[in-house]
Amino acid sequence: MTRTLAWALAALPIATALPAAAQPATFPTTSFERPQLPPRPDTRFDPAALPDPPRVLALLDYTALAQIDALATQPLRLRNNAIREPSANWVAAAFYTGAARLARSSKRPEILAFLRAVADHYNYGFRGTTPRAMINADDQAIGELYLELHARIGQPGMLLPLRQRMDYTLPSLTKEPAPAQLTWWWCDALYMAPPVLARLSAVTGDPAYLRAMDVQWWRTYDRLWDPAEKLYFRDERFVTRRSATGKKIFWSRGMGWVAGGYARVLESMPADFPSRPRYIEAFRTMMTRLLPLQRDDGMWSASLLDPEALPGPEASGSAFITYAMAWGINHGILDRKTFLPHVLRGWAGLTNVVQPNGLLGHVQRTGDQPVPTAPGDTGLYGTGALILAGLEVARLGAAPTPLPLAEPTRDLAEPDRPPLPPLAADATPEQRRWYEERQAMRDLAYDPAAVPAP
Repeated sequence: MTRTLAWALAALPIATALPAAAQPATFPTTSFERPQLPPRPDTRFDPAALPDPPRVLALLDYTALAQIDALATQPLRLRNNAIREPSANWVAAAFYTGAARLARSSKRPEILAFLRAVADHYNYGFRGTTPRAMINADDQAIGELYLELHARIGQPGMLLPLRQRMDYTLPSLTKEPAPAQLTWWWCDALYMAPPVLARLSAVTGDPAYLRAMDVQWWRTYDRLWDPAEKLYFRDERFVTRRSATGKKIFWSRGMGWVAGGYARVLESMPADFPSRPRYIEAFRTMMTRLLPLQRDDGMWSASLLDPEALPGPEASGSAFITYAMAWGINHGILDRKTFLPHVLRGWAGLTNVVQPNGLLGHVQRTGDQPVPTAPGDTGLYGTGALILAGLEVARLGAAPTPLPLAEPTRDLAEPDRPPLPPLAADATPEQRRWYEERQAMRDLAYDPAAVPAP
């Protein structure tokens, strides 16, 4: 079996049984082809000049396709803990978020085809069946992909598992009196679940999702925010923990998760939401604190206050921070004159560590605290962060866009059961029987969407 065919079969949630004789072009089958990579673009950008948007977008297409091509060598599994294969966990979801935003404007259809294959494989569902697992923010991050596909395709079943999972989660977010343990007890969680809840509230018109998100967000803030350093601890273990040199430990990717969480939540939050000014003030405070911590090469160190301990760059945190700063400029929240030089240096620094294979290097592996990185260290979340950063960098020459953002155009609506192609004149009896059975499914099955509501 070829690698392409193996990937195509793995991407299908249910394999349609076709007779062997029916496999030729008589009956087209849904499949996902490995992308054809374009020539590698020039990744060098001037840190003192606004990048040319077509050059930025060419790099984003290339890195997204390179990541998909790398994933095409791995099987799709219903459950796993791996970090280098398509999954429903946070590792892959962070890539899907960036790729889905890119697919709005990219002219490479392979990106959207890949995302749809993943969502179909998991049937728009989630990992976890125990009470604690079902409220785990990491496993809710893939909801962003489902919201994006629903916005563009519009099939109602795409959001049913998401609403069910979030409805189950809401009581844990708002429980009174507040439990001793947080639901979002680690700062990464602020990137994973809150944007999904905020967007779900906007899409459904149900304020309960946004209100519950707001309650738990500020509970997490109260426990993890360091008012002296104006940064977030990764979790409460680090409040008293110190590095070997006696410094507080603030993890750059942790700050990146939080910064990206603020940006994505504010994209969906109504302009008159009562606590919105508090989000903007906290976002500005943290982003301003990150400015003097930027390295000479435009990146941020894994340990923000102790760069000498880990002297190399950490690209995933740097990419999320660059994304959030560029996003803040593009929406009029951060001062352009102050932040633009840092964004341009950050973008140039990131693109300097894109590896020959097209993937972002110096990406710290999964973990909870600063550790060294190597040039060849890559990760799905690093690719996703680079894409988000690049999309915002490409817009730096445009006028600021007011918030909240509108949902994308529903441009991919399609019938539930498209018409079958004509039956070949030389079809075998088995092929003809198969064809007639599927035509009966279209002709005889009740379709609630086709009948006006009483």
